[in-house]
Amino acid sequence: MVEHAVLKGDEVVLEEDVRIGQHVRHAGEDVTGGSLVFDAGTELRPAHIGVLAGLGVQEVTVYPRARVGVLSTGDELHSGPEPLGNGQIRDSNRHMLLALVRAAGCDPIDLGVVGDDEICIAAAIEGALSACNAVITSGGVSVGVADNMKTVLGRLSGGPVRWMEVAIQPAKPFGFATIGGEEIPVLCVPGNPVSALVSFELLARGALRFMMGHSVLDRPRWHATAEEPLMRRRDGKIHLVRVLASVSSGGLLVRAIPGQESHQLRSTALANALAILPDGGGVDAGAIVSVLLLEPDAVPFVEGRR
Repeated sequence: MVEHAVLKGDEVVLEEDVRIGQHVRHAGEDVTGGSLVFDAGTELRPAHIGVLAGLGVQEVTVYPRARVGVLSTGDELHSGPEPLGNGQIRDSNRHMLLALVRAAGCDPIDLGVVGDDEICIAAAIEGALSACNAVITSGGVSVGVADNMKTVLGRLSGGPVRWMEVAIQPAKPFGFATIGGEEIPVLCVPGNPVSALVSFELLARGALRFMMGHSVLDRPRWHATAEEPLMRRRDGKIHLVRVLASVSSGGLLVRAIPGQESHQLRSTALANALAILPDGGGVDAGAIVSVLLLEPDAVPFVEGRR
């Protein structure tokens, strides 16, 4: 090493003894001949790709990225920048779900917006079958007179259609069916924006990752300390409270983000985790609560907090 050598005139003086074989990297120290490099089903991260390249491997067999279509439904939806008319809301779900699909490692396909019309909804879903490995729809899954998704999927599906009232808040209604000869899965999330996001995280994301061969399907879950009371009412459901998680020398801490209704999407954007509160009255400050980290890379370290 140059820091252990001194140039004196035309000579190099070594200030430390040199052992035989020192600083020589021998063949097989990283990967020996005939050994298993990676198990089947291993997710190829950057270091894995570097190892394969270093071994001269040009191609490996992998699961393809799932092509996932995203469709918004509802007469009230407006997708342009123009001012809203009476009874209209902007279509935020489609853009959010497309981004969630991409973040899950899939290739998103924008299927646009259709109104509460059974023929239009059916045409949009059937038209997506040739290009998509899965379809996610938002809206039309509750019990209103314009909630037509149940009727449409019942007619299109060759098998059973499952409609569930999941005991969580937000995101109670959820639907699932398979369509066409390829049995393309269609996952139906609610129209309220936060409910759509929570449904995707809890029920759709893992399914899409399973389709792509992943073994780790869920977001990481940790135990955290509530910095303030996380209150709720008893209603027979699990509540998922949007919280900001941070790390201190004492561990993971969470505090609630103001605005917890299912239409208040900004509070979800400000949160990086969901606190999972079982049925009851909530938890007091200092209590331990289970949290689902939505953005593990966005958990800050806060000096001096306990």
